[in-house]
Amino acid sequence: MDYVFAGYRVVIADDGLVSMSECMTDVVGADSYNWEMFFTDRALAEQACPSSGQLFAVGFPREDVPALLADFEKFEPIGAAGMPDRLLAGEPMPCGDVLGCELVGWDSGPSVWHTWACLGGLVDDVRDVTGVVPGEHGLIQDVEQARLAARWLTASELGDPKVFLWVPALLVRPAG
Repeated sequence: MDYVFAGYRVVIADDGLVSMSECMTDVVGADSYNWEMFFTDRALAEQACPSSGQLFAVGFPREDVPALLADFEKFEPIGAAGMPDRLLAGEPMPCGDVLGCELVGWDSGPSVWHTWACLGGLVDDVRDVTGVVPGEHGLIQDVEQARLAARWLTASELGDPKVFLWVPALLVRPAG
């Protein structure tokens, strides 16, 4: 699967939870106003990462980028900060330890990324209909299964009114 680099995410989570969602983790902002929550520069992300934090490279499937950009534009593009430009640039994902995919969706209201684990019962709903379940780190290990789950979750409209489009975010711990 061809993933496009969205940026580096620095998060602080209890109990070693792996998630890029503001609902599940504390996210370290990449700018002084905390509008931009993704770092474009790995060195700056590493400097901002506290000892209790985690650093991930995050990417989205290339074929989902047009729908994701339309979702940003439909609502509040400023909340997505620099991500549309990075997605349009189409950079490949950096190398590293692939942790898996997290089903996420953009909520322009408070400008946050929700995960399927934060909106009551969605993990169970997806499992019951598609058979897709989270594995290690609470992430979906198979990319095609993650895409299947995201498509079904979007079509089901179970995330409304917070999320209208669900996509699998690939989380990678950068090498070195």
